[in-house]
Amino acid sequence: MNEVLHANIFFIIASIATVAFAIMVCIAMYYVIKILISIRAILERVEEGSDMIAEDITTVRNFVTKGAFISHLMGLFIKTPKKSRTKRANKKTTVISDSK
Repeated sequence: MNEVLHANIFFIIASIATVAFAIMVCIAMYYVIKILISIRAILERVEEGSDMIAEDITTVRNFVTKGAFISHLMGLFIKTPKKSRTKRANKKTTVISDSK
């Protein structure tokens, strides 16, 4: 065969391979972008959760540093006797009559 015919066949095959490769790269990039969007949503949830945890830790730190923790623990271990209240029976009588 002629050298020009060989070159034309090579360029046709190379062109088809390049187009197929470009299509596969576009499909792969589409899935990579979808994965990155999902990762971004997950990271936003994690950031919100970490903010809530930081607020809770700050609350606990303030509770401990102000001495409320120790007094609460002492209150758990030292029970104060409560005054017992006797329940009084409230007896009320209701009179129902038919006279007007």
